[in-house]
Amino acid sequence: METEFKYILNDPSVFDTIVEEAGSSKLGLDSVEIIDMHAVYFDTEDFDFRNRGIAYRIRQEDDRCTATIKWDIDVSGGLHRREEFNLVVNDERFADHPDIEIFVSSDAYDVLKDAAGSKKLVPTISMDYQRRQFKVDTGKSISCISIDEGVIHHVDGHIVPVSELEIEWYYGDEDDFMALAKRVQEKYGLKTEDRSKLQRAYN
Repeated sequence: METEFKYILNDPSVFDTIVEEAGSSKLGLDSVEIIDMHAVYFDTEDFDFRNRGIAYRIRQEDDRCTATIKWDIDVSGGLHRREEFNLVVNDERFADHPDIEIFVSSDAYDVLKDAAGSKKLVPTISMDYQRRQFKVDTGKSISCISIDEGVIHHVDGHIVPVSELEIEWYYGDEDDFMALAKRVQEKYGLKTEDRSKLQRAYN
C-alpha cells in the first residue's frame, strides 16, 4: 500500500526551505538525494487498464529500471492511497516489449489478467523529471518529502509541465504522518493535488 500527499508547487524554492528547516530541527535523516527519472506507461489499445483505474509503469531511475503496478486508488484532499507492487527489472530491453507475465508471482498479476487478459501492451504516456528527496524522522513516523520537476508528454502530443511536492508515509504512526503533512501544508500554503501525473496526462 502506498500512502502519500500530493501538492501543487508553484515555487520550487519552498522545497529548499523545507529541507533547511528540517535540518535545523534535526528531523532530516540524510542529505537530499537527486534522481533522474524517465517513465513510460503502458496499456492495451482499448485502454483496459485506464478504464479499470490501473497504472502499468516502467521507470528508469538513474541506473535502475523498475516495473510498477498501481490499482485500487482512493484519493481525497490530496491524500492518495493505492495498492502498489514494484519489481526491479534486470533487462532494460523489457521496456521495449513489456507483458504482464513478469508479475505472475504477485497479487498484481490477477488484477492485470482480469483487466486485459493476454492483450498486447503499447506505450501511451511518457514522463521525464528530476526528483529531489529526503527522509524525515519525527520520532514517531518516518516519511519522505520530495519534489518532482519536469514534463509529461501528453497523449495528444503536447507537453504538460510537472512541479509537485509529495510527502510519502514510509512507516510508523500514521496519525503522526498526517499531522506532519498538515503542518507542512499550512505553513507553506500548499494546494492539494488529487490528480496523479498519469491522470494529468489524459486531462
